[in-house]
Amino acid sequence: MRTLGSLQSEKQQRIARETREIYAPLANRLGIGRFKWELEDLAFRIREPMAYKRIAKLLDEKRTLRQEYIREINCELNRQLHRIGIECVIEGRPKHIFSIWKKMDRKGIPFSEVYDVRAVRVLVNDIDDCYRALGVVHNLWRNVSHEFDDYIANPKENGYQSLHTAVIDPEGKILEVQIRTEEMHEEAEYGVCSH
Repeated sequence: MRTLGSLQSEKQQRIARETREIYAPLANRLGIGRFKWELEDLAFRIREPMAYKRIAKLLDEKRTLRQEYIREINCELNRQLHRIGIECVIEGRPKHIFSIWKKMDRKGIPFSEVYDVRAVRVLVNDIDDCYRALGVVHNLWRNVSHEFDDYIANPKENGYQSLHTAVIDPEGKILEVQIRTEEMHEEAEYGVCSH
């Protein structure tokens, strides 16, 4: 995928389609999300070059800067949660270009309404800690009021459970935070919810 530029356009399109439909989902099922994201973005750049360039231009930071931002957020949140006795694992990731486009297309929304360009997931021991962690998040950063979903109290039809909130940091950057227990995470990643 990284070297498709030397091939004829028809062959590029065929390989990109095959990659997006077969190899990226396969990488996801094997648990190698980093490859999935790269394969999807590379295929998207070939299949939809104008949309790819438009979204890439709308991103105000390079991926490496977003990754560094996520690392800093993880450290701060981890410190604050441990300070009040919440044991947790925090994962973070910047959303990749194809995923942004897919969300915009699926929901019919503009880029400005994609609140999870930067996101972290907090895994805690029990439901009480989920809500306590939410309190810490909302004390650290201002929440976006219309971007809060309590899928613990109101699970999705497929059984998915998690707290989702979007917050704004002091620099005005929006961050999505998902909070769930390890069991909820396992179900979301590998159970019925994942299908």
